[in-house]
Amino acid sequence: MSLSRNALRIGCVGLLVLSALYCLPGHPSAAHAQLLDVVVHAGLFLGVGLWFGLSGARSAGVFLALAIFAALLEVVQSVVGRFPIEWADIAANEAGLVIAWCALFLLPRAGADTEGG
Repeated sequence: MSLSRNALRIGCVGLLVLSALYCLPGHPSAAHAQLLDVVVHAGLFLGVGLWFGLSGARSAGVFLALAIFAALLEVVQSVVGRFPIEWADIAANEAGLVIAWCALFLLPRAGADTEGG
């Protein structure tokens, strides 16, 4: 359980650092390439969801908190950076988390199926 707590701490610190960087005006972004921007957002939150889920935080409450965080992050970015809210980014963030949530519950079943056969 100690490893799990350390992994969760690392995940939280990582989210805070990324949040601070991406709330700065002129933050690095792929916004000039809309499809790439959406893929990056989905991929980042897929990674975040898998990190937390594989660290032992698979509860619906954790994923609800991550989903709220993913949406609020875009709102804070728009306020701090003084640009419109990017709804496609919010949708991509949420999609990444949904994919992670589904993968976390499909992966153990796939492993169990192959062990029995």
